[in-house]
Amino acid sequence: MNTLHFKYAVEIEKTRSITQAAENLYMAQPNLSKAIKELENTLGITIFRRTSKGVIPTDQGLKFLDYAKQILIQIDNMEAIHSPDKPKNSRLRISVPRTGYISKAFSEYIASLNAPEDMELFFCETNSLRTIENVRENGYDFGVIRFNTAHEKYFTDFLAEKNLDSKLLWEFEMLAVMSAEHPAAGADSITYADLSCNYIELGQGDDAVPYVSGAVEKLYASNRPADVPVRKVCMYDRGSILDFLLTVPQAFMLDSPMPASLCGKYGLVQRKCAFPDNSFKDMLIYTSGHKLSDNELKLVNRLYEVRNESAFAEYK
Repeated sequence: MNTLHFKYAVEIEKTRSITQAAENLYMAQPNLSKAIKELENTLGITIFRRTSKGVIPTDQGLKFLDYAKQILIQIDNMEAIHSPDKPKNSRLRISVPRTGYISKAFSEYIASLNAPEDMELFFCETNSLRTIENVRENGYDFGVIRFNTAHEKYFTDFLAEKNLDSKLLWEFEMLAVMSAEHPAAGADSITYADLSCNYIELGQGDDAVPYVSGAVEKLYASNRPADVPVRKVCMYDRGSILDFLLTVPQAFMLDSPMPASLCGKYGLVQRKCAFPDNSFKDMLIYTSGHKLSDNELKLVNRLYEVRNESAFAEYK
């Protein structure tokens, strides 16, 4: 059995299109179709079926793909093993929320390395559900997920279902982050209702909660007067969000406490922002039984250090 065909099947599942999968794999579509047919004949099952929504796995195909992904991860890990004369543990993949303190910790971690000859690091900023997928299925070493504590049970159950372990990184209240030129930057007190009624909110439109559709939107909508129009811009790149805050002084975003050095660099201020259920957690997640490597531990320790730098600051 050719394990390269496993990679083909996983790519088809990801794209739901043989044409797109062939393009991503840099191969001709007929050759890809032939390879999948050979794999199905070898296994004695039908892996995919065509529907109006694209190519989707059959029930047997889903079981096969789950095993195939795990095998590919193991092969990837074996190929990453270095000979004794090469630096060890110089490959690292992490998946995290789009937030300043984690980005700063990762940058400081890289700066602390002794520049090994063989180094490959992947730093993916994304939402919590994608991070869970990355750690469970895409070979990431560990991740950080963020959720409101009102949704904690859903995430706890989902992690158990995916055979993932977790450890608390930080429990915090969201702050309002805005330009120092923002009209509310010097206000005596700030509420989310006041900000959302009068100013443009920057958010991440891909936040989601397992098992519950629209949970994140409902959480914030409940703190906004119903008769007030929504003024929200959804963005998926942290750099673009920072640029927007600087360019549009009337904008704000909710985020975990940010290191003072980053606020100073971008001319931002952070203010306490009152709203019900303002309690969030960042959790480290990893596959059950996974033992962190030396380099992973160094990064995790750096995360805690930068967290402390942010957490112990005083905010108005």
